[in-house]
Amino acid sequence: MKKLNLILTLSLIILISICSGCKKDLLDINQNPNDPETVDIKYVLPSTEAFLGYTMGNQLQIMGGLWSHYWTQGPNAGQYNDEDAYLYKTTDADRPWTQLYAGTLKDLNFVHEQGIKDKQNNYAAIALFLEAYTYQVITDAWGDVPFTEALGKNDNMFPKFDKQELIYAEIDKKIDEGLALIDPLGATPGADDIIYGGDMDLWTKFANTLKLKIYLRQIYKNPSISSKISSLMGSATFLDDGESATIIYSNNKLNQNPIYTTNNAIGVDYNLLASATSINLLDSLGDPRLADYYFPNDNAGVFAGIIQGKSKLLPSPQSNGDYSFLGEEVVGATAPVYLMSSWESLFLQAEANARGLGTGDGQSEYEYAIELSWANWTNSSAAIATDLPTYLSNPFVDYTAASGIENKVKCIINQKWIAMNGTQNFESWTELRRTGYPNFLKTSESSVLPSGVFPCRFMWPDAEITTNPNVPGNNNVEVKVWWDNY
Repeated sequence: MKKLNLILTLSLIILISICSGCKKDLLDINQNPNDPETVDIKYVLPSTEAFLGYTMGNQLQIMGGLWSHYWTQGPNAGQYNDEDAYLYKTTDADRPWTQLYAGTLKDLNFVHEQGIKDKQNNYAAIALFLEAYTYQVITDAWGDVPFTEALGKNDNMFPKFDKQELIYAEIDKKIDEGLALIDPLGATPGADDIIYGGDMDLWTKFANTLKLKIYLRQIYKNPSISSKISSLMGSATFLDDGESATIIYSNNKLNQNPIYTTNNAIGVDYNLLASATSINLLDSLGDPRLADYYFPNDNAGVFAGIIQGKSKLLPSPQSNGDYSFLGEEVVGATAPVYLMSSWESLFLQAEANARGLGTGDGQSEYEYAIELSWANWTNSSAAIATDLPTYLSNPFVDYTAASGIENKVKCIINQKWIAMNGTQNFESWTELRRTGYPNFLKTSESSVLPSGVFPCRFMWPDAEITTNPNVPGNNNVEVKVWWDNY
């Protein structure tokens, strides 16, 4: 899809202009980045899409990278020492919470309502799909959150916190509402939709894929959802090759990848280095994505990670050159942010089929998902013809060697974990909580939590706690969200 850098640059200028510091990230949102009541929706939509991409590609990407064991804190910096130790504070949640609610959702709600008013139903549909996506991210991160009374409805400044189970049912309805709004003959966005260029067929696939993800997320806690999965698998089309939902960046200063921009602002690119968990597994499998996700270290030209959370426990001095930095295609200036990838779509379909909820057996989608992931990277795409068949026959990878539904699901999620490295870190951490896979991860060496306990959620933000009496109690990272099966 055509995505105009000029539009995105404008969007990011809006975002960068509200920066006030770079502790943890570049954005400190105190109010909406736009004034939607005086702006045409064709201008609000691209800035809102870019705003969502910035949050997903910055704070949530970093937390997911640390808690999924892709990245760990480097020994000669300390920006993320607390997070690497699972010490997540209420103040850490302030920015992403405000960005997602007061920034993204407020503006998407405006696009939806104004689109209906102006009879631009395709704009309204896109806004509903992205609202559903954003609400799922929020509730997956925090659990119970404002929904029915969110966004200042009826001038309510103290919204209640809805149960996650209810929110899941309601965002499913949002997607249905959006699908019903799609008008093949109506006006559609063009370059002002920086994700799909107004292609409503792709937005339909995005919506269906999001539905499948929503249903599978609750499969362990709500078995009755199986009938909805079967119905969807029998009737819907999903994202496929070349159809990932991404925000594209360029090498222009105000149009660069969020983490790259953050690293430049901090002046340190060695805060986040490779986790040994990921490095060691990829190396043992001969997985060519190793050279795409990470650089060889400078001192020996080999791939070397740090045991998760161990950097501040290492004796001084330590050389950054002993460890692998994150790859250029992962955190470089032009690295895209993935809201949803084509390989995620195929892994979701594979799981549905593995559970007997589709007409296939899951193997073809599973192997195709791995191939799509390889094809996304420079090094591994060149190795598809020569190395992929051997890789698929590795005992750790071989789908046919997995007996029974749960072992097949384990196989799928292990490969999803590998494939989401550096592209969808938050989603990978979420799938870890849902399924318990990969089950070979060890807790951080510097963990402040009880032995063997992984972080289960973000803490509700300080700004909400101090102003809203409806914030629930028991606010800590050990409390599981509703669908958590780990």
